[in-house]
Amino acid sequence: MKITFLGTSHGVPAADRFCSCTMIEIGRSIYIIDAGAPVTDCLLRQGKNINDIKAVFLTHIHADHSFGLFHLVDLMSWYYKDSSADFYIPEQQFMDTIVNVASSVPLDRERLRLRLIDPCVAYEDENIKVEYIPTLHMGTKHNTYALLITAEGKRLLFGGDFSGGIRKNDFPTVVSEEELDLFLCEMAHFGMDELTPYLDTCKAKRVYFNHVFPLDKYGDIEAARSKYSFEIGAPNDGDELEL
Repeated sequence: MKITFLGTSHGVPAADRFCSCTMIEIGRSIYIIDAGAPVTDCLLRQGKNINDIKAVFLTHIHADHSFGLFHLVDLMSWYYKDSSADFYIPEQQFMDTIVNVASSVPLDRERLRLRLIDPCVAYEDENIKVEYIPTLHMGTKHNTYALLITAEGKRLLFGGDFSGGIRKNDFPTVVSEEELDLFLCEMAHFGMDELTPYLDTCKAKRVYFNHVFPLDKYGDIEAARSKYSFEIGAPNDGDELEL
């Protein structure tokens, strides 16, 4: 399994970073987590085949995690006619907007399957299982999720975004309950001091930080490397990780 960080910026893209977007490759199959980056452009520049996308998962509907999806769905609808994929959307209104705005021609709903996330129902195919863990990033009025991935004997947690200051009960307990191969954690809505109690009990082999803001937090991330036995990283756009 190969993980490529297509977008690692916080809510605003930078000169050298797109907004949140991560690609998982298992064999020839491609899975996308969040679509803040211009996904189609990024994949083509990586030499990937759009028709190899099997599923796209959004953690929440904020623009820096989702707006690349409009262009992707549009192109898969009218241009990449051999494509077939599932799109997991947190909210019905956002799904309706994609249908009404993103498509130049009526969507082939059998080929491009837009689905509303049900936290009680996991996505699973021959390669990967995705489970949804509710978070409080957008409060209680909107649906936000962390994604627990199981693939090729590995377990990965993609945190999406958490609440400001990490509100009580807003950090997935799986981080301290089982050994994860990777925990991808944002660092825009809290500081290292607020995160430390959770890192102290973390059982992940690797903790990588993206969505970092303000940028002086990179110094805090670097300082944390010597405090923990697990690997700590802060990927840049285009960085790859083999698991």
